[in-house]
Amino acid sequence: MVTAVRCRWKPLALRAVADLPDLRDHVRSEHASLKTVLVRGGPDSVAKLRTHAERVRRAFVLDGAPVLGISVFGALDDVGPASLNGLLVGRLSTHRVVHLTSVGRLVGAESSVLPTFGRPHMTVLLTTLDQTDPLFDLLGSPQPNPGYGETRRRRRGDNR
Repeated sequence: MVTAVRCRWKPLALRAVADLPDLRDHVRSEHASLKTVLVRGGPDSVAKLRTHAERVRRAFVLDGAPVLGISVFGALDDVGPASLNGLLVGRLSTHRVVHLTSVGRLVGAESSVLPTFGRPHMTVLLTTLDQTDPLFDLLGSPQPNPGYGETRRRRRGDNR
């Protein structure tokens, strides 16, 4: 005998597109130049990029339509937490290796890059999962992170 069990929660994979939040609501009004360096904590693989792109599709829509995306951080400033060095010793200090590319390389390969969520987060938009193969190549080989293990947190009362 089979018994039907009623669930109060809806599994993420079964949520209707209409139920998902729109990524557009999280887009900042900031524009990165084509020279802006993009950093992604690694190591990455095509399979990992596909998994992350599908995770975005399950969590968001863009302008009401399904969206595939990959998270990166943009080195938007010369100094501070949104600079390349700031990202490497801050947000990405737990990654032994990182992948570095530029907005220009991705845009030249017909990808779109949106400034999303909190600065300096950005989302690389994909139209199909087939784009993860060339995206992997565009991200470049993993580079050692010189900021691995570093922290920039100050103790209370430290006024440096």
